[in-house]
Amino acid sequence: MERLDPLSDPRWAQFVDRVPGTLIFHHPAWLRLVCGQYGYPVSAWVMTTPGGDVAAGLPVALLRSRLTGTRLVALPFSETCPPVIDPASGIEPVEFARHLNHERTSQGLTLEVRAGLPAGQGAVVSTSFVNHRLDLEPDVAAVEARFAKRQVKRGIAKAIREGVSIERRTDTEGLRRFYRLHAPTRRRQGLPTQSKRFVLRFAELFRIGLGFVLIARQNDRDVAAAVFLTAGGTLTYEFGASDRRYLGARPNNLLFMEAIQWGCDTGHHTLDLGRTHPDNHGLRAFKSSWGAEESQLPYSRFGSPVGGTGGGRLRRAMNATIPRAPTLFSRVVGSVLYRHFG
Repeated sequence: MERLDPLSDPRWAQFVDRVPGTLIFHHPAWLRLVCGQYGYPVSAWVMTTPGGDVAAGLPVALLRSRLTGTRLVALPFSETCPPVIDPASGIEPVEFARHLNHERTSQGLTLEVRAGLPAGQGAVVSTSFVNHRLDLEPDVAAVEARFAKRQVKRGIAKAIREGVSIERRTDTEGLRRFYRLHAPTRRRQGLPTQSKRFVLRFAELFRIGLGFVLIARQNDRDVAAAVFLTAGGTLTYEFGASDRRYLGARPNNLLFMEAIQWGCDTGHHTLDLGRTHPDNHGLRAFKSSWGAEESQLPYSRFGSPVGGTGGGRLRRAMNATIPRAPTLFSRVVGSVLYRHFG
């Protein structure tokens, strides 16, 4: 195994473009955005062919924090980031996991990989989230046939009757409009809000065709919005926001239908609806109602016990405090804490 700079070494970009199974979270542009925003050094840990081409790899960031310690994470602000292996290389996942453990041991640091890895190679695997993925195909009607009629189709029809329309944007102004909905939504959910500067930087991805923001409008007002990212044939739902006063018009149903239609029209094979906490039964039901398959989302940790950085108590305290505080409080907490937890 060797380490290379995924931001400047063309071998990493060529590997990501060539090998199936890559996600937006492996893409050099995502690494540049996240690690540049928070100042994390990043490298790609790779196994190469005799000719020097990348055959398997994983992007890894170094986090230095007085709150959570110095550790390695693959990858901060990425819900899942599994190792990618070229099927033609003959490299087995267990072999790559063994090399990962050897590399992180040589650095004397713990390593969190946001994916499940083979047991017995030094990793402790835990499951704290579930994931929902919807198979797409060129015939959108075939995808619609898997929808739960009551929860989804009736919601779409109601949104249309209520005069909801969808606007797709790939510019900074679209992200500003999204953020105006996003900040109060995060406060309502009891979650810290990402900095506005970070969210506006998604325009860097949009400019090279790696995503867009969908905005649902009713009566000339933005009532819901979502950010989607795309790479490797997978359309990924990254952020969502809505004005709860207008949820009765079901704008999110029409918004997701628009994303599915776009994904089918552009040849994507999967819509990744993101991770969900198992206790959030309402969100799990909503995602499953689209015909998405629910699965466990394991994380693997080398050199550290299950529980990672021990931020559970802090998160629970934030969940209780943020909804009672002004929206600005959620933004300040996010600006201060996110870089420490990744």
